[in-house]
Amino acid sequence: MAPTMKPAVPSQPDESPAGPIFKRVRTRRAFEAVSDQIRQQLATGDLRPGDRLPGELQLAEQFNVSRSAVREALRSLEAASVVEARTGINGGFFIRSGGTTTGLTQTVQDLVSLGQVSIANVTEARVELMAVALRLACERATEEELDAIEADVNYHTELFRHGGGSRNSKSVIEFYRLIAQATHNAVIVLMVDALSEIIRKLLAQIAPEPRRDIMQVRRKVMANLRQRDAEGACQAMTTHLRHVSDYLESESKKPARKRKIAA
Repeated sequence: MAPTMKPAVPSQPDESPAGPIFKRVRTRRAFEAVSDQIRQQLATGDLRPGDRLPGELQLAEQFNVSRSAVREALRSLEAASVVEARTGINGGFFIRSGGTTTGLTQTVQDLVSLGQVSIANVTEARVELMAVALRLACERATEEELDAIEADVNYHTELFRHGGGSRNSKSVIEFYRLIAQATHNAVIVLMVDALSEIIRKLLAQIAPEPRRDIMQVRRKVMANLRQRDAEGACQAMTTHLRHVSDYLESESKKPARKRKIAA
């Protein structure tokens, strides 16, 4: 008697979820493992800037962790500027697009506040970094980029002349960012932004209003950039940044009532 033939089982369609595949997490500090896997997916290219992460429940199921662990991981990644939360019907957590210095700035600023990094350390790094930026800008800046730097100098000159200059506005450090952008090096832009913002915040705590003669320094730097004179631009910038550092260190040691507007 011929054996009974079983009906062929139709092949099942691939039901694996679209998007990145995460491994289950078994650790006491689950949120750290979740954060590490998302970072790893970003490093390997499985996640890219602008990609939307799965929802909180879906992530919890994929990682085999609680939703609270997922929430903590997402908050950690958001604080580090790896992801950003968007609201609305198409909201959720997305891999951040574009450069941001929030995490780096806050980390270094916290270290300064805790006394683990000195103002002198920050200034030294800033002086050396701006020297590199100015040299590259002298080589690579387009005329349009130089025009943008000069326009910023002119704008703030008028702003200060009418008493509108303030360190409470981030526009006061746009000058340094524009120089960094003229290097055509994204890493230098991020680092210049971070160090400039740290010094701006520290100075704003002491003297919110910058001295008006700061624009004289910027005009001198600008003139050297136009001439593609890297050494002249570096010398002017270094002298200014060291003066700011000396002022910041001396004023930060004084009682608040004795502090004055300067630098």
